[in-house]
Amino acid sequence: MTARPLQTGAPVAIDYLETYPNLIPVCASWTFGQWGCQSNDSYERTMRDFEAATKSSMPLTLIATQDSIPVGMITLGERDFEGRPDLSPWLKSLYVHPFHRNKRIASLLIERLVHEASRLGCDTLYLTTEDAKYLYEKSGWQEIDRIRTPYGEAALMKKVLPPFAVD
Repeated sequence: MTARPLQTGAPVAIDYLETYPNLIPVCASWTFGQWGCQSNDSYERTMRDFEAATKSSMPLTLIATQDSIPVGMITLGERDFEGRPDLSPWLKSLYVHPFHRNKRIASLLIERLVHEASRLGCDTLYLTTEDAKYLYEKSGWQEIDRIRTPYGEAALMKKVLPPFAVD
């Protein structure tokens, strides 16, 4: 019998990972499984990176949940691509669980991360993507270069952020 995605009408909630420390192993597993094991990283280091996440500085990780189930995550960090140490900060580790893809969760996470980056005083964000360039272009990102990452050829993208508006 194959697992089936949870079918509910509950809204997706996005919050700081530090609010849900019990979900740190989930984020570490997603990240290490998707990228870390291909870049000679370790699960333990990945766990430490998420344990350091805070809402007041970088790294900052957001977790998306639906019915209290983690469905996605995204991180704002100082560094992500070692080939361009002159660029910072970075959108990194955008991940949506396969059962929850194609429901705008990635777009919601990107939008919220842009807001958080502006709140922290960032004026530009960078990212690399091997296969999701169109997703980011829909959110206003522009490709500025083609690069080679440990995962293959990728687009290096940039987004100029709007000034932070106090609500």
